[in-house]
Formats: sequence, structure tokens, C-alpha cells
Amino acid sequence: MSNLISFSLGNAATVIAAAAFLIGAVVNATARKPVREEFVRYGFPWWWCWVTALLEFTTAVLLLLRPTFTLGVALGVCNMVAAIVAIVRARDYRHIPPPAIFLLLLVIAAWVQLS
Repeated sequence: MSNLISFSLGNAATVIAAAAFLIGAVVNATARKPVREEFVRYGFPWWWCWVTALLEFTTAVLLLLRPTFTLGVALGVCNMVAAIVAIVRARDYRHIPPPAIFLLLLVIAAWVQLS
């Protein structure tokens, strides 16, 4: 039996969550000027986009591996809660939907996988 989750309808939320985190990692890893400026606006150093990219990539990988799924959910939840808190602190409420959707995907994936 493989350690990789199966790509079935029952695992759709997990695969979608992993894909979302992978896309987020790629966007942050590009470190384009608007991305860097957003991190600075939220109170982080400009290079924090690479730290976030690494955390998001790690989350995506952990979600797809059976033994580390729960750790991936925990890391992803921490990352998205931190993003939401930073956005709220900056009063930039229009940027809440992406991390909120990522968080919702993680909750759905965890509910399906752990039930």
C-alpha cells in the first residue's frame, strides 16, 4: 500500500487543498514586487514571502502523504490563521477570502479523512 493518498472522489477536498497550497507556494516564491509589498504591509519583512512559500509547499506535500496528513492540516491551519490575523490587523479585509477558503478546504479535508 502506498503512503500517497488515493486520488478518489472521497479525497477531492484533500487534493484540492494540497493544490491550493502548492499554487500559493508558487505565487509567494516568485517574490514579485506586489507580493513583497503585501508582506511588508502586513508587518512582515519583504523576504517573508519565501518562508511562507516553503511552509505552503510543505503543507501541500504533508497533506498528500497518509502518515503526515494530520501534521499537514495542523501546519496549514496555523499558516492560514496567521494570515487572517495579519490581514485583520492591517484592516485589509478584502484579502480575507483566499486564506479563509484555504482554511475551509483544510477543515473539509480533515473532516472527510478523519471521519
